[in-house]
Amino acid sequence: MKISRNWFMLLSMPVSILALYIISYLNLGWKGAVIWSLGFAAIYFGYAVLSKDKMLLHFLLFTMIAGITELWADKWIVETNTLFYPEGEPMLVDSPMYMPFSWVVVLMQIGYIAHLIHQKHSLLLATIAAGILGCLIIPLYEFLAIHAGWWHYANTSFWGIVPKYIYLAEGLLMLTVPILFERSQKSKPILIIVLGVVQGIIMLLASMVSYAIFKH
Repeated sequence: MKISRNWFMLLSMPVSILALYIISYLNLGWKGAVIWSLGFAAIYFGYAVLSKDKMLLHFLLFTMIAGITELWADKWIVETNTLFYPEGEPMLVDSPMYMPFSWVVVLMQIGYIAHLIHQKHSLLLATIAAGILGCLIIPLYEFLAIHAGWWHYANTSFWGIVPKYIYLAEGLLMLTVPILFERSQKSKPILIIVLGVVQGIIMLLASMVSYAIFKH
């Protein structure tokens, strides 16, 4: 029986959190990060292809380009000496090679929830919801990822392992996802790529603004 897109997307979040918890418990290190990130990104892609779901394919292209562009935001955070990755794993720029796929998973999940809210309510409400989810859900992923040994922070505060500016940054960078998701839904691939780059740049700006607010 075919699983509806809504059920598939909504169930993917708790399943991915459970999977991350298990990987964290098993202490698989960066190899666990590769399994989680590429695994769930592949599940989304496989579902979209098998279902011939053009909208999800558009969303996937958008999130993949955003995740690649975000590597420069990650590089900037590393250069603040607040984010550190383990040595010895395959890197891309200053980030682990799995990082763009990790962002595909997170952006797909929160972006799709915002999309559902926008369908029944206003874009403003969807935007607010995306920001709140970014502040709450992504730090949970961060918490589990840190315990799994994927990375760690200096100058931490909340939960004793995540800096304050990361919470704000995760919320700010999600504010543009609802409107860019909607634009990418019916756009041609070249425009979707542009929208993904815009989102990646916003992720960098969100990190810079948040760091500037909390650095003192």
